[in-house]
Amino acid sequence: MFTLVGHGLVFFSEMTNIALGQDKLHFKSLESERDFKILQQKFEQADGIKLPTDYLKKGRAYVCFNGLLEAQGGFALIENGPFRTLEQIPDGAAAPVEHSMTELTAVCLSPGNALRRTRYWSFVVGQALTSRAENIVYAVDAEKVSLREKVFNHIRTHVLYEGPVAKLEGMSGESVEAVEFATKAHLARGFLKLAVHEAAKVRFLFGTRLQAQAQS
Repeated sequence: MFTLVGHGLVFFSEMTNIALGQDKLHFKSLESERDFKILQQKFEQADGIKLPTDYLKKGRAYVCFNGLLEAQGGFALIENGPFRTLEQIPDGAAAPVEHSMTELTAVCLSPGNALRRTRYWSFVVGQALTSRAENIVYAVDAEKVSLREKVFNHIRTHVLYEGPVAKLEGMSGESVEAVEFATKAHLARGFLKLAVHEAAKVRFLFGTRLQAQAQS
């Protein structure tokens, strides 16, 4: 069922893209070494972590570009462990995880309007829902209050651990993070809540553009 929902969200994301005009986002599934370097660099700029390209290659990775072919963001779904998100939890700080999981990582998007964010997140969530595992695990930097409030707090999650994490390859220093996982059901419902929250902003954007077109 969730696979069908996921495909539906990806289709919705593509339909949303039509209305973005010059702000369109084009997602590319990564294959070449150059492509993985683009995602690696974009995430490092956004989060300060240089994820090893060999790690990104373990799963499905994507970069999104604008109409000028400038990288705007991306993400990766790692479907085979061991997962960095869980490895960074200090020994004994969290109970062992026995659930089947897919890791969502390298999440980043350049600033933009609500419709653009809807395009991005509907694609991300849609792809996550098509993964084999029943749960999605991810980590959020504790300092990124806005990201947690605007996105992840809409999802009912189980917090595995929150606090200082171990320094792994690619991290410039110690970090304080929240490591959480969500079932696919919570992820789907969470995205619906997020979409409703963004709907007013999207309607305003549409109205502004229609008014501008009428005046031109």
